[in-house]
This record gives sequence, C-alpha cells and structure tokens, in this order.
Amino acid sequence: MSTSTSEELVMSLGTLCVNPFELSFDELDSSLEATAAAGYSGISVWPFVLGTAGVDVAWLVDRLQELGLNHPVAEAAFGWLNSDRDAAAGEVAYLSEYASAVGSRELVAVTMEPSLPPMDDVVSRFRTLCQGAAEAGLQVSMEFLPWTGIPDLATAWEIIERADCDNSGIMVDTWHWFRQPGGPNPDLLRQIPAEVLRVVQLCDAAAQLPDDMDIATETMTARLLPGDGAVDFADVLGIIVGSGATPIWFPEVFSSTLAAAGPHTMAPQVLAATRSVLS
Repeated sequence: MSTSTSEELVMSLGTLCVNPFELSFDELDSSLEATAAAGYSGISVWPFVLGTAGVDVAWLVDRLQELGLNHPVAEAAFGWLNSDRDAAAGEVAYLSEYASAVGSRELVAVTMEPSLPPMDDVVSRFRTLCQGAAEAGLQVSMEFLPWTGIPDLATAWEIIERADCDNSGIMVDTWHWFRQPGGPNPDLLRQIPAEVLRVVQLCDAAAQLPDDMDIATETMTARLLPGDGAVDFADVLGIIVGSGATPIWFPEVFSSTLAAAGPHTMAPQVLAATRSVLS
C-alpha cells in the first residue's frame, strides 16, 4: 500500500494537550508550532477552544499563515439533528463562516445523542445540513461514534445513501472503526464509493476495552499510536486506498500519557507512527 502522506497530513490539535477542551494560549500556540516543526501540512482545531485560549479566528488565520499550515477540516456540526430548525441552521451558519475564514473544505457532522429520532427525520435533517453546507462550498463528512445513535459504518452509510446529497461523505476514524458494535465491517467498506471516503482519522486501540475504563473515557484519554494496538491497518487502509479514494489523512490520538510529554515530543511521535501504517 502506498499513499501520498507528504501532501496532506492533518494534526488534530487538541490531541497534543492533556485537556483538549480547555487550551491555554501557550498550549494552543506551542501545539501549532510543534505541528509545523514536525512536518504536518495542516491542523484541525475545535473553534470553541479559541475562546478558552483568549484568541479569535483572525489570530488563528494569521498564525497558520505564519507557520505554513492549512486547516482543511472544520469540526464539528453537533446540532443538525435538533428539532429546532432555526438552531440547527444557526450552527451551520456559524461553522460555515468559520470554515470560510480558515479555508476548510470539509465539515464533520456527528451526534452525541444515544438514540435517533425516526430515520426519515434523520435523513431529512442531514439533507438540510448538506444543503446549507453546500451554499458555503463545503463537503460534509459524517463521523460515526460507537456510543451514540450513529454507532457504526452501516448506520452512517444508510443515512448518506438515503439523503442522496452530492456533497456528503463519511469520515472513518480507525478507533471508532475498531470499537463499533459488531467490530470492523470490511465487507460494507468495500461497497462504499471512493468519492464518499474523504476523511480518515488514524489512531489505534487495545484489543479489549480496559476493565477499569468506559468507552467514552478510553476514546478521549487512552488511544494508542497507529500500529501499537489491534487495528488491522493493512485491511482497513488497504480497502480505502484500493478503492481509489484520496482522503485527508488525519491522525487523532487522544492519549493523556503521550500528551503529558508535551506537544514537541508527541507531534513527531504521532507523525512517524502514522506514516508507518500509511506506507
């Protein structure tokens, strides 16, 4: 398997910090510097953490330019399933403005709800999200999370197929792929068109969920470097690359242990491990 990792490898910036939800200015800036120094092409940062760091989007745009980094993926639309259509539309407008400012071309859609409304409603609301994003020139990649109402690839694909939007796609996170109910689903992945597989987040997982940890804690604190766990990268990445897909490669290794060493130590570790599984 061979990929063009040198062209675009995007760091999930929050993973370089022990508490990704509350970045100080120093943590944000040192993480940006570490990402650039390690050789990544870009970053993705949750917009809300800019406030905790005391900066605005204009500051981020200038800093990215100084460091030669791009920001191709905007994360994330959480409210698209809201029955309050005005609130959902407001979130899309805010994220579209953010994406335009930082130069993102892809918007991630997720839900944190443990269950879904009727599927017809889900499809309709996702279609509305895609239509709003399209007006801003954005693609929408749905991310499935194992503990939510969209827990697996099959559910995400059903929604995307039924919504039938030209700008919709799927994000495959290899930790979610491994932990999805029923485990990895390579047969379904082979059926999904290459143009739908637009973002791949890379990390690894222990063979079994630790006895002293729930799944939500593991995903935010105990992911492993790609290649250090039980994910079959040759299989899942082989299918994706073999399909002809050219996704944004996007390491996201939430690990309290790795982050404690600091961003200038962690960033090159993640880069080396990611390039190893990609090549």
